[in-house]
Amino acid sequence: MNPKRPPAKPRGRRPVVENFDVREHLLDTATRLFSERGIAATTVAQIATAAGVTSALVHYYFTNRETLLDAIVEERLAPSISFVWSVAGDESNADPFVMVDDLVTRLFDVTRRMPWLPPLWLREVINEGGMLRERMLTRVPFDNIKRFGARIMQAQQAGDVNAELDPLLMFNSILALVMLPQAAAKVWQSIRGFPPIERETLQRHATALLLGGMRPPATTADKAPNVRTARKTARRATTRSRS
Repeated sequence: MNPKRPPAKPRGRRPVVENFDVREHLLDTATRLFSERGIAATTVAQIATAAGVTSALVHYYFTNRETLLDAIVEERLAPSISFVWSVAGDESNADPFVMVDDLVTRLFDVTRRMPWLPPLWLREVINEGGMLRERMLTRVPFDNIKRFGARIMQAQQAGDVNAELDPLLMFNSILALVMLPQAAAKVWQSIRGFPPIERETLQRHATALLLGGMRPPATTADKAPNVRTARKTARRATTRSRS
């Protein structure tokens, strides 16, 4: 026996790096690459290179691609969905305006902590053939979405919310206003003359559009004084220009 040779490590023991979780690092790296390139176009070797490890170590933690995708859904996407939609499952708040505002705030909170989420969602869940679509469909809280739509409908019947809105389509509208601009941010910024999309600006914009659109339109009686005022202003302007 060579006395200088270090003892072999027991097989099957998880590699340990002090103050560093290798598995979490691999999940973060894989998720980022999947959002940038797509799952089908990303290899284990590319994940290993980006993470600064060997392909063997990736396979140590995740036997195959399916295992890795399951881990991303269970440990990254599912908790985020639960956090966002818990607001719709809370029966203590029936105000649809507060509920929508809270829903938008939570979505922006999640995408701030997980900037890879909008492009990954668009590429691998929304798009036809997305490799996370089937996994995610089993985890979307459809009961909460129905409950959310029911509250919107109740507020419409009470005259508090615009009756022209489709209660269930509100869910799609919120996702589109929050996720799509962030997913397309790089394309937007590559166009000359277009400023970068600031998260705070986008959140204010989405919230204003949603809450403003939810308000019932003004009645004819409400509109009449405004119309008369506008006509008077126009007549004054015409008189000044002639004089």
